[in-house]
Amino acid sequence: MITPYQIELLQHTLGLRADRRESFRNHFVAGAGHHDMRHLEALEQAGLMERRTTPRFLDDGDTVFAATDAGHQAALAALPEPRNRTRYEDYLDADGCAGDSFGEFLCGVRLPEYETRRDLRRDERHGVVTITEYRMFRRADYWTRDVQGGWCQTKKDAKASYKEELKAFRARAKAPGETA
Repeated sequence: MITPYQIELLQHTLGLRADRRESFRNHFVAGAGHHDMRHLEALEQAGLMERRTTPRFLDDGDTVFAATDAGHQAALAALPEPRNRTRYEDYLDADGCAGDSFGEFLCGVRLPEYETRRDLRRDERHGVVTITEYRMFRRADYWTRDVQGGWCQTKKDAKASYKEELKAFRARAKAPGETA
């Protein structure tokens, strides 16, 4: 009986993984006393591996094992089903046109942004004071905005205001009888 660890040895010998199902090698070198030798010999007895000629550059006593066709099939069959790629993996593999951030990759021009305004106000107690306010918005395209919150003293409050506006925007856009 072949153990899960022995299947892993076969997959390693062939360079197979769940995300790489094509073999790019077929060798495993083990010397006398190697901790995997008994597993390799069990795979050999099961007909899933075979010994190959040892190249001269290896030490005396080293053995080169290679997976047989049956071993290759067993290793492939034991791989888990490939999972779907994530959007983040798509972003990492995208060429330079994906934007400056993952958020820009996902939303494009519709990525929410902050704008800042500063106002100098005279205060009797402190003299001239700079008041900074923030507003968060989203563009419908490069020229127009479709959602924007109100001016707030903190970015946190500006984000909360934007989220309220976004919720109202979605409620207005939802046609009667539809579900979002």
